[in-house]
Amino acid sequence: MDVKVRLYQSDDFESIHLLLMDSFSVSKKDFYSDCFCELVATIDSQVVGYLLLTKVLNPIIDKYYYLVDYVCVDSKYRNLGVGKKMMEYAYRVAKENSAIYLQLTCSTFRIAAHKLYESCGFVKRESDIFRKEII
Repeated sequence: MDVKVRLYQSDDFESIHLLLMDSFSVSKKDFYSDCFCELVATIDSQVVGYLLLTKVLNPIIDKYYYLVDYVCVDSKYRNLGVGKKMMEYAYRVAKENSAIYLQLTCSTFRIAAHKLYESCGFVKRESDIFRKEII
């Protein structure tokens, strides 16, 4: 199977919406900003994966990095290299835009995702994430 990764196009909306609902129970929103880069993986022109990159400026050192979010692959196409191809594409985007690193968070129970990220060169940091909801 030939996995292709490309930038999101508006006609991908419904496929990505269904993929995000299945993977994360979130709805796809229609948005555009220079701070975001949406990647789509296809096999035989069928959308099978999604990844969102958010460009973030560290104002202290005046350099950018990218956050990787919502990495998901249709369950019928997992373990075929789709996630790895999307991560490679994300790396190229970051490098071409002179980012200093890619960063992501992942739930502890997503063991397969951890293996993917480690195989792509990500290193697990010894830190905890704290969050306070604004309601």
